[in-house]
Amino acid sequence: MTHYFSWLKNPDNKLKLLILAFFVILFPFIAVSFFAFPTTDDYCHTLAVKELGYWGYQAHYWKTWSGRYIGTLISATQPLAYDSYTGYKLAPIVLILLYVHASLKFAGAITAGKLPKWQTVLLAFLLVFVLIAELPVVSGYFYWYTGYYYTVADIGTLYLLAYLFRNYAKLSIQNVVMLALGTILLVGMNEYTLVWLVVLSGGWFFFSSVIARKLQIKYMLLSLVALSFGVLSVTAPGNGARAESGLYPTPLKYNLLFSIKNSLVWEIHNFSKMAPALCVLALVLIPIGCQLFKSKGEDDFKFFGVHPALSILIFVGCMYLSYFPSYWSIAEPPNLRGQCVITFWTLIGWTYNVFVLTFWVLKKGYMQPTAQGPAVAWVAGLYFLFLFAGNFNYRSAWSDLLTGRAARFNQEMHERTALVLNTKEQQVYVPKLKNVPYTILIVNDETDPAWASVEVNNGCAEWFFKKKFFYK
Repeated sequence: MTHYFSWLKNPDNKLKLLILAFFVILFPFIAVSFFAFPTTDDYCHTLAVKELGYWGYQAHYWKTWSGRYIGTLISATQPLAYDSYTGYKLAPIVLILLYVHASLKFAGAITAGKLPKWQTVLLAFLLVFVLIAELPVVSGYFYWYTGYYYTVADIGTLYLLAYLFRNYAKLSIQNVVMLALGTILLVGMNEYTLVWLVVLSGGWFFFSSVIARKLQIKYMLLSLVALSFGVLSVTAPGNGARAESGLYPTPLKYNLLFSIKNSLVWEIHNFSKMAPALCVLALVLIPIGCQLFKSKGEDDFKFFGVHPALSILIFVGCMYLSYFPSYWSIAEPPNLRGQCVITFWTLIGWTYNVFVLTFWVLKKGYMQPTAQGPAVAWVAGLYFLFLFAGNFNYRSAWSDLLTGRAARFNQEMHERTALVLNTKEQQVYVPKLKNVPYTILIVNDETDPAWASVEVNNGCAEWFFKKKFFYK
C-alpha cells in the first residue's frame, strides 16, 4: 500500500493513470462505432442530396424545414450519398476523439498553464466523463449522422471558448474577427447553441459596458454578429413552414403561460438529475480554483472577474431560455439530442461558475486557499467510480460490445439491406430486429428503431429504397 501511494506521488504516473482512465471510459464507445449503421432520417437526407444535389439540398431545407444554415451543410455530407457505409462507422470515432481534444484545449485555456499537466488532463477527463454519464441519449449524440450538428456545435464551442480565454486579457480586433467567424458557424448549427451564444455575447457586451461606463465596441460587434445571424436562422422560411406543417397539432402551441411554467419545471427537473455529479465535480474544481488564484499574475484569469451573482443569473437564465422556444413552438420539451446540448452547456456553465465563485470568495477574503485533501479526493474518486459502474450509458456501451449485441445488429442490418435490394417486388417482409444496441441506436417502442414505418413515422428507409416494408 505504501508503495502504491508513493507511486501516485509521481506526476508522470498520475498522467499515465489518467490516460488509462480515458481509455477505460472511451474504448467501448470507439469499439462499437465499427458496428454503427445509417438509420431513420439518414436515408431521407441521403435521398434528398442524391435527387437535389448538395447545394439544392441546402436551398430546399432552408425553405421547407430548417434555418440551421450550417447544420444542413453537415447533414448533407451523408456517406450513403456516396454509397458508403464505412463513413457511418468512422464518423463517431472522429467525433469522440475530437471531443477529447477540444476538452483538453478548453481545460488548458481555462487553467492558463498554471497547473501541472496531469491536473489539466484531470479537468478535461472529468468534463468528458460527466458529460457522457449525463447524456440523455448517447446514440443520438455520437452515432446518429443526421444529428451531428448538435455534437459538432459542442465541440466547436469548446474550441471557441478556449480561444476566447487564451486571448481574453488582450483581445485584439483580429481576435474579435476570429470569434465572430466562429460564432457565425456555431449559431447556424442548432437552436440551443444559438440561444446560449446570443445571450452570452449580449450579456457580455451590456454588463461590461455598464460596469466600465463606456461602450465596449469590440464586445458590441461580437454581440451584433451573434444576434444578426441568430435572427437570420430563426426567421428562415423553413422554420415557419415546419411550425405550420401540422406535425405538432396541439392547442397549447404558442401558449405563453404554459411555456413559461413548463420551461421552468423542465429546467429544474433536468438540473436536479445532474446535480449530484455536478456537486461532486465542484469538490474537485474548488481546490483547482484555489491553486489558480494563488498562481495568477496581473493579466491572468480576467475572464473569472465577473461578479458571481451576475454570472449565475446569466447561467440560470440561459438554461431557462434553452427550454422555452421548444414549449412555445411545439408545446413539448426539447428532443433528446437538444437536451444533450443543454447538458453540455449546463456542465460548462457550472464549471465556469464554480471557478468564478471561488475567485470571488478568495478575493473578498471570505475563505483561504485550500488544497484538495485526501478525504475529498477519496470521496470524489469513489463517487465517480460508482457512477461509472452503475451508469446506464457506460454499462450499455460495455454490454453492447462484450455481448456481441452491436456486432449482431450490424450483421442484421447488412442482411436486411441485401434482402431489400435483392427483392424485385415493391413490398418486402423484413425480419424484426433481434439485437437492439442502445449505445448506437435510438430506440423507439412504436416503430422499428432502424427503419421507421411510414404509417407512424417518416418512412425514410422506405422512401430511399422505394419499397414498402412489413415487419415479421
